[in-house]
Amino acid sequence: MLSFKRFLYIVLIVAVLGSIFLIYNINESQPASVQIQSGLTTEREFIETMQVDEGERPKVWILGNSQDGRYGEIYGNVRQFCEDLHLTVAGEGRLDVEGVEERDLVVFCDASISRYADLKELEGFIADGGRVILAAGLPEGDEDSSLWPIFGIREKSAGEDYHDLVFENPLLPVQPERAYYDGNSDSAQIQVEASASVYIRDAGDDIPILYTYAWQKGSVCLINGTFLADIRCMGLLAGAVGALLPDFVYPVLGVKAVFLDNFSMITSADDELCRRVYGYSAEGFVRDVVWPAFQGISLRTDTPYTSSTLAAASSEESFGAAGDALFITIGKSVLQFGGELVYAADCQEDGKVVFNQDFINQFSEAFPGYTVQGLAMETDNSFPEMMDVPGADVRFVRGKLGSRDTRLSWEEGRTVFPAATEGNSMEDGNLFSICSVLGAYGMVSHVFDVGMLIVGDGDTAAWDSDKKQIGLFESEVLDHLSWLESRTLSQTEGDVRSYQDMDYGWTKSGSRLELHCSGSAKGQAFFYHTDSRIVDAEGLIYQDVGNGYYLLRIQENRGIITLEEGK
Repeated sequence: MLSFKRFLYIVLIVAVLGSIFLIYNINESQPASVQIQSGLTTEREFIETMQVDEGERPKVWILGNSQDGRYGEIYGNVRQFCEDLHLTVAGEGRLDVEGVEERDLVVFCDASISRYADLKELEGFIADGGRVILAAGLPEGDEDSSLWPIFGIREKSAGEDYHDLVFENPLLPVQPERAYYDGNSDSAQIQVEASASVYIRDAGDDIPILYTYAWQKGSVCLINGTFLADIRCMGLLAGAVGALLPDFVYPVLGVKAVFLDNFSMITSADDELCRRVYGYSAEGFVRDVVWPAFQGISLRTDTPYTSSTLAAASSEESFGAAGDALFITIGKSVLQFGGELVYAADCQEDGKVVFNQDFINQFSEAFPGYTVQGLAMETDNSFPEMMDVPGADVRFVRGKLGSRDTRLSWEEGRTVFPAATEGNSMEDGNLFSICSVLGAYGMVSHVFDVGMLIVGDGDTAAWDSDKKQIGLFESEVLDHLSWLESRTLSQTEGDVRSYQDMDYGWTKSGSRLELHCSGSAKGQAFFYHTDSRIVDAEGLIYQDVGNGYYLLRIQENRGIITLEEGK
């Protein structure tokens, strides 16, 4: 038996330990200040700047009219994409086939080819080995019909919009078997020769949406419709170039970034809906159900989040109410999982900015050692006043890939990194767009609006359907992208700077390809699309990512790739 003295000793120990745990649990549940310092962004190492010979980097002839409605949008997007890839635009206006070199690409950004080229000359150009991309589909009626045999077209009739698309052959590094396109395609109803290589087809009527056709020594790629009026579809153009060229090397960002907007904003309507449908308060539902779902994705796919809460708008009415305890709980967890907290701006009226001072004060009290460095823009409107958020030091801005003004830049100490896709659903067009952006820019940059995850129409709660869509984002996208580097907003500076300022070129002789780079960060990523197989490399790291694509990351100014003999 225990002595009375020893018994008292054990009771005392238990009481002390119990008190410690009780104090700890109380502190965890209280909205007390959290001492978390702002993380420092690691400076990327840049390789030597030197003069680079373009070598076999193709020049591009872009033919179209920037003022011509939807075709003008296609023209602008194609030109922007070529500039992003540092490809030289060799000529505009009207095609002069005498000035086009063997390695050049000719891209028509108008359905009417005869406006920009002599049809007989174009036929001869293709016959002699020319490579042509029809980036804006085909005109109505029989215009340019003399070229149909050269394009592999057997029949053509009036078109319509096609949305349910099937990938028949590898075109993008990651692609689903079937995906929905949410835009207007204006595609023609065509039948093509059996020898044409069809990459994408309409699921219902079997209409070719993207195909290549070899004619004599040359080749043609038709993007059947106006898809490229949407910058998110530029992966189709990158895939088309890769399908026409035996070797195509182009720079990409090589990163994955996921943004969570409006995470802790709760309204009384949200609370009422959650109590009625789930038996939870809205705050408890977000804390115990929604956030753990995102936490799981973060852990399984090594994806940190950049989480934003609205701090700037055009009117006070835009600001909701954030529960103090919930905000601290979610914010702490985001940071503990390697993420970042930033402010958001939703300014609908030019020049008018109102700051959410109550929230900014709450943030300062909860995270006294944390300086917000990022601003997530929720509209295309951009003006200097938005950047002057009290207490913040905004040096990193999340822009929009489709905005000409806020898409991608590094200058004057401020980095703009674009959100490419947004929305809580994958099946309504996002999956197609995400895979296309990945093929064009080698990145995923997607925005979830968490504030919309628990609301719906009337008595319908959105979470029941949205949790499936978030699962699809993990299984169809993130699970396939371990080869992309994870980034929060403030970690993108080196990637953007390198992508914008670099120069590159390559040459290929037999089974040896040399890639020369200048002014880029060590680890700068490239996609290499080839029918060959890499067996060795020096000065760079390579990874086979599927569908004929390799991801290259340079380590020196010159990288040497050895390909399998006979390929």
